[in-house]
Amino acid sequence: MKYLPWILALFLLVNGCNEDLGNYDYDYDNAPRLIIDTTGTDKTFVWGAWNIGDTVRVALNVTYPGREANLVYRWFVIDYPYQTVTVGNAQVWPAADTISRDRDLEYIVDLKPGRRFALYFMARDTVNGVSVFYDIFGYKVIPEAGAINGIYCLQEKEGRVDIDVIGSVRALVIGGDHHEVDYYSSLHPGDPLTGAPRVFEYSTTGRYFYIFTDDVGLRVSPTGMTIMEQWEEMFYSPPLYRPQAVIGVNNCDFLVNDGKLHVHYIQSAGERKFTVPIPGDYNLAPFLASRTIATSAVLPEAISAYQILYDRAGNAFRPFFNRGVSIGRFSESAGDAIFDVNNMPGEVVYANTVNGSETMIVSRDAGLYNMHVACFYNVADDGHLARYTRPLAGCEGIANATCFASGLAGPALFYGAGNRVHSYSYTTGQTASNLLWEGDAAEEITALCLLGTGGFPTSGRILWIAAWNPVTQQGRLVEFEINPVSGVAEALYAPMFSGIPDNPVYHEGMGKVLLMTQRY
Repeated sequence: MKYLPWILALFLLVNGCNEDLGNYDYDYDNAPRLIIDTTGTDKTFVWGAWNIGDTVRVALNVTYPGREANLVYRWFVIDYPYQTVTVGNAQVWPAADTISRDRDLEYIVDLKPGRRFALYFMARDTVNGVSVFYDIFGYKVIPEAGAINGIYCLQEKEGRVDIDVIGSVRALVIGGDHHEVDYYSSLHPGDPLTGAPRVFEYSTTGRYFYIFTDDVGLRVSPTGMTIMEQWEEMFYSPPLYRPQAVIGVNNCDFLVNDGKLHVHYIQSAGERKFTVPIPGDYNLAPFLASRTIATSAVLPEAISAYQILYDRAGNAFRPFFNRGVSIGRFSESAGDAIFDVNNMPGEVVYANTVNGSETMIVSRDAGLYNMHVACFYNVADDGHLARYTRPLAGCEGIANATCFASGLAGPALFYGAGNRVHSYSYTTGQTASNLLWEGDAAEEITALCLLGTGGFPTSGRILWIAAWNPVTQQGRLVEFEINPVSGVAEALYAPMFSGIPDNPVYHEGMGKVLLMTQRY
């Protein structure tokens, strides 16, 4: 059973007081437990996609012996992630949207297209005031008309640049078995993409794509891939075009360009403009954190930075705070710290937010590779931000790795080297890497993409591998269900819910896929 952040629960309880029958002479010691679960229920609409106009039916098991007549029910949705919004000079929690007050949900979907939401069920005893909340799924997104869910693959193909979109029955939150070939050029026949791919990302905050190649920088709507702005239009004063990375998190889009940070505050009134470069003597690497601020059980002394950055000039990880006019610094590391986040050992070659809250760092020092793990999420800046160091001497081919992938669902790292994909997990005690997949002798791994944490139960468990054969000039996408903790292939949930037993699944007819992003 899963619970909302206490502040939302308090909000709902307060609003439910007008239903209280006022009987306070109640035998609490002998009251039965109020239990909600999904055992044996139809999960079609729990795991599957919701579309405008669908009639969604969800029934839960509610067990409350002898007291069910006391219960009232509420099904409600909230934005995901659930965060405070600014109203005047105050930060307030948005109200939940009630969609039903019946025990079983039967609802014609009428939510805002593009909205990312979580669904909750509440059962409340009107006699004693006891309430239980049940989180139905992690989150879903209502598809927009003319927009397609899938893995978007930016690729070089037959001397040009284009985007293919791949569906996935295995990734339940995406769904479908479609393959939209040359999707971008089919919508822009007179204005195709040109130039080698640099950055390709779907912003879950702004709900649009950033497409940056050597020749062009675009912000693109998922509806018909309509061009919203070109590079010069994203700024009040456009900087030199050298994009390195972009991510949407904490209701902001963060852009690293030419080593400098630009921020687009989504809630701010304006014209979707990035700020001028945040001032300071720093040179950022293309690593941006995907989770930095806790929304429940928050420590009063938590760092709560809006972004965590790696500064190559100082060889240090550094925080950036909301509306900051400079890049911050962490406190001096304690003498007994496992490593110093202000002076990282070796050269950082990869970093990402993983395992719910930790930061995984792969570094190279005098030809040797190590993994360092720190935590900047919901912790105090007390000099002990470092957690682990693991030698990677047993990780086959990591010195020749051309791409990496990891995610919030677990501690596993995936990397492509030559025609092989390997994995390593820092929590299993292993000293050598796992061989996950090996392509044909002439193939080379060009990109990896790991499903995000939306869409339980396969959230964080689907890995896409892009392989390219320069001899045949053919590419393909290899789709695995993996265990995000151990990093090994594990067809566990996909066969159970999608009926696909094979692991892996192959998508043929691709070009040379260099960058992938996901929209669902």
